[in-house]
Amino acid sequence: MLDAALRGKSKGDGMLRLFSNQTGEDMRVKSRFVAFMSFAASLAVLFSPPAYGDWSFAMIGDTRGNDAGSDSGVSPYLNTIAQRMATMNPTMVLVSGDLCSGDLAGSTYADFTNEFNTWKTAMTPISSLGIPVYPVRGNHENEFMDALPPNTDLKQAYYDTFGVNLPTNGPNNGPGDDQRGFSYSFTVNNVTVVAVDQYFYFNPSSGYHSIDQNWVTEQLQLSSSPFKVVMAHEPVFMATGQDLGEHFFGTDAAGLQARSDFWNALGTNGAPLYVAGHVHNLSVSSAQDDFGNTGYQLTSGNGGAPFDNASINADPGVNVHYANGTNFGFALATVTTNTMTINYHLYNTASETWSVASYQTVIVLPEPSTFALIALGPVILGAPILGRRVRRRREVRVSLGAQL
Repeated sequence: MLDAALRGKSKGDGMLRLFSNQTGEDMRVKSRFVAFMSFAASLAVLFSPPAYGDWSFAMIGDTRGNDAGSDSGVSPYLNTIAQRMATMNPTMVLVSGDLCSGDLAGSTYADFTNEFNTWKTAMTPISSLGIPVYPVRGNHENEFMDALPPNTDLKQAYYDTFGVNLPTNGPNNGPGDDQRGFSYSFTVNNVTVVAVDQYFYFNPSSGYHSIDQNWVTEQLQLSSSPFKVVMAHEPVFMATGQDLGEHFFGTDAAGLQARSDFWNALGTNGAPLYVAGHVHNLSVSSAQDDFGNTGYQLTSGNGGAPFDNASINADPGVNVHYANGTNFGFALATVTTNTMTINYHLYNTASETWSVASYQTVIVLPEPSTFALIALGPVILGAPILGRRVRRRREVRVSLGAQL
């Protein structure tokens, strides 16, 4: 044991001699390297997203009743959907409009309030768990035909039932354009949601085709969340059912430019998912913006309203990844630190059974780039070296000056 101890001491002495034989310059280089690695590790921690445990949120739209308005104004399948959704225990539920039939099933403030209360009763499996629900208005919460001006009683009934409980950070542009309680944004964990009301700007010649784009862009830019989701009622491009011809921004030159501005705002500000409804089926499609960013449009219009044509007939430049026009249901997004995976829960009314679609949408955050960290190496290491060279040149100049 004594020999081993002596050998250990001798080895240690050798290590000390090894370092002691290095020049001070070598030691300074090693110190700079260690400093750089520590700085790089600190940057990696600083710029990496915070870790979150898996959590989920549900998305559903078009839960209204039949086209004749001969029911309660709410789909008879909504409660069945809500029961299934509750078993998933989502952190929140997003509803992309057309909750009720509106003035198809009523004509007074009291009628509309009854419809909304019927909707809330059907959603009791969710509310009883304390899960918050975030809706936006569809055309049936405004006026069932886009060519008609807003129904003020219907709007007020929606606000009194839902809007008073929603975030109040929407745009307020003065009387007649106060969107607080209608448009809003909020953040849960690592996801920011921007909910856009599309029914504040009525044009008698064309209906409703514009939004407060500046506010939408501002909300996206203010958010530092790694995941951002924008929700409204109408799709911005068509994926299925072209016989409907629904294009929110319109198809004239001004409308196409407004659509491009909207899609560019999502793409350049890190919002790869747009959730809509209006078309009564489920579809997932994608399109690039003017800068090459790919965004997904989830049309979650299978919440219980009568089905529309689900045949794939997309606008130019739009890729349809999945379409279903035979099953009611909802979408469930599971979020981790770096991924958002969306699965589609489908209800077969004939067999009264549930299934999950074989297709899923996966949105992955880009990996943190190491290029910047590597590029900082020459700066961190080079700066002291450059400084040393400058000092040496100054020393030489001083020396020469003394000789002269």
